[in-house]
Amino acid sequence: MQQTTETLSTRQNAVTDAPRVPSQQLLRGGRRVVIEHGESRYTLLLTRNDKLILVK
Repeated sequence: MQQTTETLSTRQNAVTDAPRVPSQQLLRGGRRVVIEHGESRYTLLLTRNDKLILVK
């Protein structure tokens, strides 16, 4: 049980230490942005319900 608690704590710290980028900065006033990662392309979409969807 102790190992699980330590692992959870480590994951939570990784999330809080991660750089934060406002979605408005990524989308730049639009509703879609293409993110290139290696050879792959992903599309980040802002829906009508103000939700974000990431698709490959």
